[in-house]
Amino acid sequence: MNPSDARPLIAVTTSEIRRSETVTPTPEGEPPQQEMALGLRYLQALETAGALPVVMPPLSAGLARSLLTRVDGVCLSGGPDLDPLAYGERRHERTGPVESDLDEFELALARAADEDGLPILAICRGMQVLNVARGGTLHQHLPDLQAGDIEHRQSAPGTQTTHQVTFRESSRIARVLERTRTDVNSFHHQGVARLGGGLVITGRAPDGTVEAIEAMDREFVIGVQWHAETLVARPEQAALFEAFVEAARNRRAGAGRLRVA
Repeated sequence: MNPSDARPLIAVTTSEIRRSETVTPTPEGEPPQQEMALGLRYLQALETAGALPVVMPPLSAGLARSLLTRVDGVCLSGGPDLDPLAYGERRHERTGPVESDLDEFELALARAADEDGLPILAICRGMQVLNVARGGTLHQHLPDLQAGDIEHRQSAPGTQTTHQVTFRESSRIARVLERTRTDVNSFHHQGVARLGGGLVITGRAPDGTVEAIEAMDREFVIGVQWHAETLVARPEQAALFEAFVEAARNRRAGAGRLRVA
């Protein structure tokens, strides 16, 4: 089989760790224990776009690079707040529960994927991980900064949009979505503050909140603050996953040529 014809293998990070005391087991199931959790929509969106997605367990940070030798791209998923210690700041009173071990692994994974040239699609918390992995910081509670009518932590379902994002015309994401403005959902209270190295802001909400970033020094490293995986019924959101999968497929084909050579 031509390597370009195969489905690229995409690693998807775990969204969160659930403590045993918060888990309600089924009567016939396993006893309560610590679990990893991830919404199926990430995997379904990638499968529909032509990828073979696999969930990346939050193992020791030292294993990140070894795990990446098996994959063609990385999707950094959403999840809880990052521990502000990861970017050298004190905890804000409104910062939610954090999982420092998960942070350590995902930051190591993001850095290794970045250094190895893998395509990266970072969603919600994932965009924040990408920014911190490149040396950036976060606003820990956006309501401290903005006073407006945009609800960044919406109560409506994820399939519904609640505000617009405007993109830089020359950006990759504008080319991928084939538009400079789109409607998105919103499930966050933190956001990008100081940009990480080599990143540019390519999308903002009307109140100025950073909604999209991308790497200038890489072919496909894109972060979006909204949950695109729940909006793939919209052609422009599906196109984001399709472009990501195509970049991973090209990476796979290139790696295949190197192995043959």
